[in-house]
Amino acid sequence: MKKFILTLLIICSSLICYADSNYDNLYDNAELFPSKLYNGIDPYQDEDIIKYAWSPYPLFRTSADLYFKNITIPPGYYLLTPRTLGGKDYLLFKENGKVSYIIPVVKKEATPLNFYEANTPQIKKTAWQKFSSTVRKKFYNTAKDSLRVEPPKSLVNVEVEIKYIILTVYYGEDKYTVLFKRSPY
Repeated sequence: MKKFILTLLIICSSLICYADSNYDNLYDNAELFPSKLYNGIDPYQDEDIIKYAWSPYPLFRTSADLYFKNITIPPGYYLLTPRTLGGKDYLLFKENGKVSYIIPVVKKEATPLNFYEANTPQIKKTAWQKFSSTVRKKFYNTAKDSLRVEPPKSLVNVEVEIKYIILTVYYGEDKYTVLFKRSPY
């Protein structure tokens, strides 16, 4: 029995070490955005304002410093905006409408089917709420003055590992993963 438990512990510790080394490789290979955005303005922000009925980006609150290479993101509220800039994927941290930080995405995947229905709370609507939401959707789709659509669904998930903080942003049909170190050293 002792040999079985010892073998199980060795296998589990090797899996944890493999996961850390995989994160180390992803973190080391991630490249910072080579320049800054002009006046800290997202180049595609105007398109989003015209296209969507309300803000399409998830709001993220951090209560601890996040460290990515030579960038330190202090605690606060940020709008997370996934963007493809120069052929690579980045996550923009916006504060008061301006881009404060640009962090590279280490992994981009497709969001699983029915992910949002299974992982986000669904509001039980009364008959009046169902009626009004149906009318609102029809209005957004048919009114000539308002050709805006509902923004894509989104969800933010944070995991804390031994050396890393893993920020996963589900946005529409894509899943973006960003790594931060737990300490600057």
